[in-house]
Amino acid sequence: MVEEIIPQLYIYDSLDNKEHVLGIYSDLKKAFDTVDHSILLWKLNNYGMRGIVYDWFASYLFNRLQFTAVNGCSSCKLPVTCGIPQGSVLGPILFLINDLPNSIPGCNAKLFADDTNIFLSAKTLNKLEKQATYHLN
Repeated sequence: MVEEIIPQLYIYDSLDNKEHVLGIYSDLKKAFDTVDHSILLWKLNNYGMRGIVYDWFASYLFNRLQFTAVNGCSSCKLPVTCGIPQGSVLGPILFLINDLPNSIPGCNAKLFADDTNIFLSAKTLNKLEKQATYHLN
């Protein structure tokens, strides 16, 4: 099991142990736009957010409307059924409530908003390549 440590320390420790290090950097496409509100609220409840705090998050996510305006013409207002409001302080924090690190055990995964960084190390390039392939699959 890989220790949960700062990426720089993981890299330095691996290099000190004469290991090869690989960093995989990904940016999930449309990640903020596809978050299911019901699942997010279930996770918030599961992590202990209840009562007024839970209700506040629910009101923040539900009953939002969106429309498009171009050259003075506006579309109809439609409900926003999924996604996290972008450009807010809460957006990146709410997106971090996900299970991605749990789905890649044995990796040193770091998340920030929709960016995921995975760090791997191994004594040989062949082992490192096999690890990377396994975790990416």
